Amino acid sequence: MDRLSVVSDLKQTFNICKLLTVIVCCLPVSHAQGQVSVLTSNYGNDRTNANLQERILTPSNVNTDSFGKIGTFPVDGAIYAQPLYAGGVQIAGKGIRNVVFAVTMHNSVYAIDADAPQSTIPLWQMNFGPAVPTSVLNFPDILPEIGILSTPVIDPNLQTIYVVSDTLEDGVPVFRIHALALADGHETMNGPAVVAATVTGGASALSDGMLSFDASLELQRPGLVLLNRTVYLSFGSHGDGGDFHGWLIGYEATDLSHQVAALSTSPDGYGASIWQSGRAPAVDAAGNLYAATGNGDYDGLTNFGESVLKLSGQDLSILDWYTPDQWRTWNENDLDLGSAGMILIPNTNLMVTGGKSGHLFLINSNSMGHLGPLNTSAVESIQVNQSGIFDVALWNSERGPIVYVQEPFSSLQAYQIAGGHWNATRLSQTASTLTQYAGIAVSADGGMAGTGIVWQTTADYGGYQQPGTLHAFDAFDLSRELWNSDKLPSDALGRFVKFVPPTVVNGRVYVPTQSNQLVTYGLRSEIPPDAGPPQITTLVNGASFLGGSVAPGEVVVVFGAHLGPHDLTNMQLDEAGRVSTSLSGTQIFFDGVAAPIMYTASNQVSAIVPFKTARGNIRVRAMYQGQMSDPFSLTVRAAAPAIFSFDGTGGGTGAILNEDGNRNSWDSPADPGSVVAMSATGAGETDPAGEDGKITSDLPYPKPILPVQVFIDGQPADVVYAGGAAGLVHGVMQINARVPTSSSEGEVTVIVQVGNTLSPNTIKLIVR
Repeated sequence: MDRLSVVSDLKQTFNICKLLTVIVCCLPVSHAQGQVSVLTSNYGNDRTNANLQERILTPSNVNTDSFGKIGTFPVDGAIYAQPLYAGGVQIAGKGIRNVVFAVTMHNSVYAIDADAPQSTIPLWQMNFGPAVPTSVLNFPDILPEIGILSTPVIDPNLQTIYVVSDTLEDGVPVFRIHALALADGHETMNGPAVVAATVTGGASALSDGMLSFDASLELQRPGLVLLNRTVYLSFGSHGDGGDFHGWLIGYEATDLSHQVAALSTSPDGYGASIWQSGRAPAVDAAGNLYAATGNGDYDGLTNFGESVLKLSGQDLSILDWYTPDQWRTWNENDLDLGSAGMILIPNTNLMVTGGKSGHLFLINSNSMGHLGPLNTSAVESIQVNQSGIFDVALWNSERGPIVYVQEPFSSLQAYQIAGGHWNATRLSQTASTLTQYAGIAVSADGGMAGTGIVWQTTADYGGYQQPGTLHAFDAFDLSRELWNSDKLPSDALGRFVKFVPPTVVNGRVYVPTQSNQLVTYGLRSEIPPDAGPPQITTLVNGASFLGGSVAPGEVVVVFGAHLGPHDLTNMQLDEAGRVSTSLSGTQIFFDGVAAPIMYTASNQVSAIVPFKTARGNIRVRAMYQGQMSDPFSLTVRAAAPAIFSFDGTGGGTGAILNEDGNRNSWDSPADPGSVVAMSATGAGETDPAGEDGKITSDLPYPKPILPVQVFIDGQPADVVYAGGAAGLVHGVMQINARVPTSSSEGEVTVIVQVGNTLSPNTIKLIVR
């Protein structure tokens, strides 16, 4: 069950104003007991997204009879990084284990027993502190928070995993690099270290001719690189916002307090992000790094926007580069060359990249050509679509290299490289889908025919971020789909995460989700029945999906494992006509008081914090079929407001009605001066006192005791009404506010303030 589907059902349940109606191992290396390990982003330093040592999963056994979901591991936040796999790890007090490492946007690292896919208890877990709410960054592309975004890297010799966290400290984002012992997660190598750097330059934002790294403007999305006992971090922007610069920064792997090198890709200009849709910079056999940059200035001296760079693995000096001569046009049209990152074709001097222009490039790494046209003696390109390239994988098969690329809102396509040149004739393709982005990986037994599988995650972006689907295709014939996770309800994936490839290793497929869970697929015959008591991993506001604290009467979502039945069950009314505190064997207790249950499922439950819950620290427990969870600590405060979003993501267009009763949207904007109605929660105590589970019907309707203010486009808006809404459960608040006559046209921010507490600034209203 994914978060979005549940929110969709919640809309119907509430009937809220019709709207709630991932030099070390360039390839996976073998470890104990024949295990293959994936220790770095995109499967290896060539970044092919391919595991060519997969001998268990084949086209003959990946089908609905033999293959499916075999485990769901609950975590405390969304997983945007590729899961890593290390075989034969000595875990403190638990012996040698094969371990899957997953990291979350809530700043946690989980070590998971790979041989116990039904387990929901980590071998160990570490958390680095409060993540940065994306509202602080004004960056709605990722919701609701940014913690560990990039794929870590593992040094098997040092038995260490390197991770970069983003924490909010005194209202300011701070990046830290951590070195954790694989055995138990404790900090090592003089870590953690705050990420900071200064380089020489002359851009307008410089002070005394020096440019300093600014954590509030940068986003650490690409996977980490381990090379020559140095860990390299790459940085881009928050959606090209502010005076940002691309950065590469290296730290000594055995002493994180020692910075080895730092490079800005635009020290005398602007931009040139290294973001690469999360793909890590590639590394060749000589120890050189390769990265591609996005929109930004270019002069061929210090500024290298829209460029492919070859960098020294010793000091990050630029050794060579390629920049298309139409870089200015691409800048003007947001056509980042660096959107797909770099792939090195094994055993050649050729590399592949792609950009938002829809071009696939084949570049000679020995002589890249510097500034020049799209086709030269060093560069060959073909335009495969008009919509952009983000997600790419490469199989070095017995028939030669095959590149798999997703065309947004169309098909997954295969192109072949023969004799060092593109074959512009498409090799094969899947049926068209509405997915804009995808995660793509290849598994095969070397280059052998009949063993190759292309794995792809997709989501229907023609809708509203619908649940993701994992697909398996014949790698030589993409029109032949072997299996997908939608064929059986029990195989459902959860909410899709863009760009991230699934990790296919040792007969298992590990898929990250935004549904606060790592999902494992494999052969069904090896898995014992599901068992275990309920487990709470996190509790968040039901509108914003941010955790930390709650208010009495707040609609919340509890994430975890074994919380309820496999299939979603919606709320029921008890004999008194109130929302029941027990649903399909599920109960949620706040300091011992049972809460009304809005829906229940195996990995998440929505409940309403009892109105009489005292402020301060409390304990929450879940019970399912008579088994009780361990307590989960939580803070209750006077108010924790949040506005419901229309698509259930916690951001974007709000669950807001225009004055004419139509849903607010780009097709139906609100007029300045008109009254709009929004749905919110977390307002705290009411007068008259809120009653648990009661449906609002009798006057007077409950209204918040604390004052309610609304800000639209940064301006105070006249609050016409704030309180309960007829037919809705107590705890859901309707707020009617007048759009300021001087409000800007287009998408503007809406914020609700209850008492002294503001809602996140991620909700938007469309104004005519």
